[in-house]
Amino acid sequence: MIGIIGAMEVEIRNILTKLTNTKARTIGGIDFTQGELGKSPVVVARCGIGKVNAAHCASIMITGFDVAGIINTGVAGGIAPHVEIGDVVISQDLVQHDVEATEFGYTTGQVPGMESPYFAACQNLVETAKKAGMAALAANPGKALHIGRIATGDQFIASPADKNQIYANHQDKVLCTEMEGAAIAQVCLLTNTPFVAIRAISDKADGTAHEDFPAFVEEASVISAKIVMDMVAD
Repeated sequence: MIGIIGAMEVEIRNILTKLTNTKARTIGGIDFTQGELGKSPVVVARCGIGKVNAAHCASIMITGFDVAGIINTGVAGGIAPHVEIGDVVISQDLVQHDVEATEFGYTTGQVPGMESPYFAACQNLVETAKKAGMAALAANPGKALHIGRIATGDQFIASPADKNQIYANHQDKVLCTEMEGAAIAQVCLLTNTPFVAIRAISDKADGTAHEDFPAFVEEASVISAKIVMDMVAD
């Protein structure tokens, strides 16, 4: 069984409508829906926004549903200059950009006690996501697929200064920023659970989001959900 986590209802809505043979359970205040995508068994949940909510959901999913892997789907703000609205980012690794313990000898983003600030995604899931992503974007000319670093923090980044600081802190390798992925990745690392995050870009994380931002979120969520569904159904 594959676990699928989105922070907001819009990020998992399309996936839920495609499920068959469903049954629902509520654990720890989170609704989990089991079913099938194609012939593949899955469990889908909306974790809520933020790192604690995301880690809580991932922990329950791993222990309560015995998932073979977790896919985090949703939207993100672009950080790297070449990442545009409508593009898709697949995580090669993830970092918690709001962790700061350098006074104790740790690197910016490194959780004390962890060997590295970066949580690597499962390479097999990355390759599967890449294949599905390329197919999905073939129908969206001008949109690009990127594989690289995703930054996570309990902040909605909406200023050029904050955006540029995150980019500089991590060797100019961060492609986008969001609020859940690295927390899920940390739980998956601790439990030896394969993980990948797939994020469609809904804004540029610099405060320039258009008044139609909700429409961009909706459109981006459709793209990321389609990639997840194609990954699992295959």
